[in-house]
Amino acid sequence: MDSRDAQSKSSSVFDRFRRPLLLIIALIILIAGYFAVLAEPIRIYQQNYDLLGRLNSDIDLAKTDLATSKSFSDKIYQLSPLESKLLKMALPARPDDSAVIEQLTSIVQKSGFAASSIDIEEANKVAGSKTNSDSIGKISIRLKLNGGGYDELKQLLQLMESSLMMIDVYSINFTAKSPVYDLALVTYYFNNPVALK
Repeated sequence: MDSRDAQSKSSSVFDRFRRPLLLIIALIILIAGYFAVLAEPIRIYQQNYDLLGRLNSDIDLAKTDLATSKSFSDKIYQLSPLESKLLKMALPARPDDSAVIEQLTSIVQKSGFAASSIDIEEANKVAGSKTNSDSIGKISIRLKLNGGGYDELKQLLQLMESSLMMIDVYSINFTAKSPVYDLALVTYYFNNPVALK
């Protein structure tokens, strides 16, 4: 009888704790299944979250670098008033005959020659020719000089080469009988004045 009583007591204890025990077992199975099934997706999610954080910090760093570079590039391209004036003298925004004449007469006088005539024509309109770039225009100049020799001619060419204005010498004609030097020159201007501002 004792064994029956023990069995009935144990079955009554089991019946009494059956629900909480089943609940605990179900919870253990659920937790084990959770870790078995969801552990890999959680690890991947955590890796992606960490990677996203690193990428966001890299993006913030890149934005900072870009802002620094942009402010630096703005400073690079800002011209002082003197630099702007020199650039406009070297490559004017439009054909400026008076500036061409002024610079050429200055060069001619420094070299020891005297200018007998200066003829200026816009090469793009006269010959209908196009330069390599449509934004650069050409001005053809015919310059006749008196009163110098070989040394003065050499000095003239050196002054033209070192001049702020871009001057190409296309031809030099002279004879031993005539003291006149005939030069064909080309200088340039910028056809797009908006870009120089």
